Amino acid sequence: MSTLRQLLAEHAEEIVDAGTAWVRAEAREDLSARPYAETRTLVASTLRMYQAQLLTGDTRARDEFIEVVTSNRSNLKFSVSTLLRGFVSFREGLLRLLVRENIAPELALPIVRWVDAVSSEASFLTADVYVAKLNKVLDATREELIRKDKLAALGGLVAGVAHEINTPLGVAVTAASLAGDRLREVEEAFLAGTLRRQDLQYGLAQAQEAARMTLGNLRRAADMIGNFKQIAVDQSSEAERTVVLGPYVREVIASLGPLYRRTRHRVIIDVKAQVELTTFVGAISQVCTNLVQNALVHAFPGDQIGTVTIEVDRDGDNGAWLVCRDDGVGMEPAVLRRVFDPFFTTQRGRGGSGLGMHIVHNLVTDLLGGTIEVSSTPNQGTRVTIRLPIRVEPKR
Repeated sequence: MSTLRQLLAEHAEEIVDAGTAWVRAEAREDLSARPYAETRTLVASTLRMYQAQLLTGDTRARDEFIEVVTSNRSNLKFSVSTLLRGFVSFREGLLRLLVRENIAPELALPIVRWVDAVSSEASFLTADVYVAKLNKVLDATREELIRKDKLAALGGLVAGVAHEINTPLGVAVTAASLAGDRLREVEEAFLAGTLRRQDLQYGLAQAQEAARMTLGNLRRAADMIGNFKQIAVDQSSEAERTVVLGPYVREVIASLGPLYRRTRHRVIIDVKAQVELTTFVGAISQVCTNLVQNALVHAFPGDQIGTVTIEVDRDGDNGAWLVCRDDGVGMEPAVLRRVFDPFFTTQRGRGGSGLGMHIVHNLVTDLLGGTIEVSSTPNQGTRVTIRLPIRVEPKR
């Protein structure tokens, strides 16, 4: 202890200089653009940190330094190895001093062992703190991307829904205009005194037919808007409610019509049994949306035409099956193994975010309390099998 205390008191600057030179030599690529004085300041901080711990057992300076350095260095694009070399620099500088001062081995060896233990502990702690902070940033980034992907999946329907609604609204406007024209003709003939019985009957009949067309198409548009609104509310809500799964899935798939009606693909709903669930319906809506979108994007490349089938069935008294299968190109084993990995996609640069199936997996297993399996063979389609419980267990 006394030898180390004396060395630190008399040769602190030399240890810092030697440690700085070692760090810059070992991490030349990272530090070539950084000023020498900056590196030396950090190495000097590690000396003070070790000095407090080695001589008094006080780790507060170490913990404060680790907190600062792991927070401030990430935006400077350092590798983790460079960060850790900073903690080893004190040891390297001290070794050079021990050799130069010709310290006896029986005195030098305990000092080196002691410094090694403290240095290793600080390095491991730094790595843990640094990785924890990086993971926190990555988790926050992933959650934000998932949120945006959910909104994009919903927002992508808006243009299609607008196109779908334009048709019944256009017919309603045309029919209303026809009814107005016929009634105006009847009124003009009445005012002119030339109105005949058959003209009145014909005009009223056409006006009534136009009114029926107007009302029917307005109801159709209103139903489409209502379905889309319910799905949008469900997807943005985490409320739990009771639904009959088959009809609800039909509503969700109906709202996705704009995704496939203008293609030659078919989406079929096969409800084998009615089952009532108390669950997070928004999550089920999101799952169905992502499964259908994923199949349409990945299963049928080029001009290939295919069918996506959604099956709903009961699993005894305690659960329900929700199956999405297609007759598309299927997946190679290497792709199948990574199907739930975040940001993995075979459509990079062509609209694939790599989050669709990752979101599905998280929703099914974490929120809905279910299980999910994917089976696929090249050129023989893909099958996604989801089991959902009758009632979601409350979160703890």
